[in-house]
Order: sequence, then C-alpha cells, then structure tokens
Amino acid sequence: MSVLPLSEPEQQALLRATPDLVFRIELEEDGAISVVGNGTRVHIPVDADGKPDFHAGLKDDPEGLLTSLCEELAHRGEKLMAESLRTGEVQVIELQFDYNGHTTFFEIRAVVCESRQVLAVVRDITAQREAESAMARAGDDMARLNEVLQNEASFRTEGQDILKKSFRRLETLMENTIEAIAMIVRKRDPQIARHQERVSRLACAIGQEMGLASSQVDIIGLAALLHDLGKVFIPADTLDKPSQLSHAEFSVVKNHAEAEFQILKTIDLFFPIADIVHQHHERIDGSGYPLGLKGDDILLEARVIAVADVVEAMLSDRPHRPAPGVDAAMNEIKAGKGTLYDANAVDACVRLFGEGKFKFDAEEASVPEALPSAA
Repeated sequence: MSVLPLSEPEQQALLRATPDLVFRIELEEDGAISVVGNGTRVHIPVDADGKPDFHAGLKDDPEGLLTSLCEELAHRGEKLMAESLRTGEVQVIELQFDYNGHTTFFEIRAVVCESRQVLAVVRDITAQREAESAMARAGDDMARLNEVLQNEASFRTEGQDILKKSFRRLETLMENTIEAIAMIVRKRDPQIARHQERVSRLACAIGQEMGLASSQVDIIGLAALLHDLGKVFIPADTLDKPSQLSHAEFSVVKNHAEAEFQILKTIDLFFPIADIVHQHHERIDGSGYPLGLKGDDILLEARVIAVADVVEAMLSDRPHRPAPGVDAAMNEIKAGKGTLYDANAVDACVRLFGEGKFKFDAEEASVPEALPSAA
C-alpha cells in the first residue's frame, strides 16, 4: 500500500479536521515519560530507583479528563510499545473514565512511529457504548419475556387469550425499546430525531396509500424511527457542515447504515427491522449503499422508507442549503422512478401530496416526545 506524502501544513490541517484526539507518547532514555497532544502535556519524571514517578509528575497538573487520559496513556506507554513491536500491529484498547458524574469511554489505537515514540489516536465512543448498553438491557428483558411467552403458550387449555396477551406484551416491549432508543437519539441530536419521526409519518402514509397490510405499515413506521440511528456516532461538525462534504467525510456519513445494522441485528426481535434499516439507502439500479442491492432484492419496506427519506430531506432546511420544497421533491422522485426509487412507492407519494392527502404539520418544527402512531 502506497503512503500519501503530506507536508507539515497538510498534516496540521488533517489533525484539525479529524474528530479524534491524537497524542504522542515519548519514552525517554532516563525512564521518564511524556504525553503530548490536543493542548495537553503530562511529564512523568523518574524516582530515586529510576522508575516513572506518576504521583510526582501529576501533583501540579490541573485536574481534567484530558489530563486523566494522558496519565493513563503514560501508564500504558511501555506496554503499548512492547506489544506493537512484538506483533507489528496496531494496538487497540478501550478506556473508561468517570469524571464530574459522567462516564466517558475512549477507544485507543496506538502504534510505534519512531524510536521510543508511540502515536495514539483516541476516539470518544461514549454514545456507541450507551446505545449498546440500552440494547443489551432490552435484549435481556426480551429474553425473559420470550421464556414467559413459551411457558404460557404450553398451557393451551387456558385458552388463546393468554397467547394473544403475551404477543401483545412482546409487541409493546419492542415499541418501548424503540422509544428508548429514539430518546437516546433525541438527546444526542434533536434534528436527527425530528427527521426520523417525520420520515416515519410519511413512510406509513405511503404504505397505506399502496394498500399494504396494517402490520406491514407498522413495521415500516418502527423501522423509519430508527433509520438514522447510526448518525449519532458521526461528529456534529461533519453533519452540520455548511459546505460540500469531502470524500472522506461523505464516506463516514455513508457508514451510518452499517453501524445501525450492527447494533440492531443483535436482537432477534428486531428482525426484519435491522435489515430494513440496513437497506434504506439502496437504489433500484444498484447504485445505492452499503450493499449495492438491486430491484426486488431490496426489501419493500426499505424501498418505501427510501422515498420518504428523500422527500422529507428536500422539505427541510439543511446547514448547506434551504429546503427546495414540495415541487422539487416530487420532481426528484419522479425522475428516479423505477431506476432509483420503487415505482409504486413514488406513485403513492405523488398522489398523497398532489391530492392533499398528506402534509407535515407546523408543530412538527419541534421534536416530539412520544412515538407516532403507525396510522
């Protein structure tokens, strides 16, 4: 693999553009250790035995999360270097800090770059861990409820009402879990939450106009409420950038569908919601992402959400442009009918707006506090 040569100004620009923190760990000849990066420097001198004296090195440093991070990198510097030299691979570790009542998670990727120097790239993965934790708790609840449901189903002599009530409890739990995830998104990024709720409403309306079964419309509505979950892991300065995204930035944004799928697929109850969310950026001619699926290989529910997603985006202001409006949105989906977008979903959406059967309410300018009805 060839290496792209970068000048010093280009290196500085790259460091400013990346959302990650970058630190250099220096293991000095006398045994002292220095960690420098992101406006923070920690120096660990040696004690009388020639070993790093972490207490002495930090007693005059101001307390703070970055200082704690530097201290931990200093503690691990020698081991990171040794393992990197032994394996020849990038060392990946995860750290957890409790600071000012909040828990922060970092992923560390470290590699030896020069003699007695380790370069460490640090990423804040707190939002990802919080989402995974919420999903794990929901998974445990669902597993227990599934066990109860199986036990209840074995007592058929008690009548079908027990089974119906159990399935309803399972459906309610799924809806409550999705609402909990939506709340996480709402706290992290209200604009993404607003977009998801509006797409859910429009997608349900399109599904009903197409004559889909109510159960299928319900699944479409729930999947749409999660279709941009992965964007909470994208840096805000990338999502809110007022100018055109670079190729690298757009690649990061495109990865959100894969990130959502990796989270949702861990819970069986979310099938086929995980696959629907995974495919909502696929296109009929195979030009979409992340899988490059074509035509009927794309789930119908995902094709419906794709149309609603494009239309809602064109009816909303974005940092880099004002909303193009209804006419532009209708022209976009009609131009892509049968090539980019599902023809039946496009026809249904055009009818909804053309005949005045659907519109976004003015009060939707604020993010809702509850799940919308699939109807």
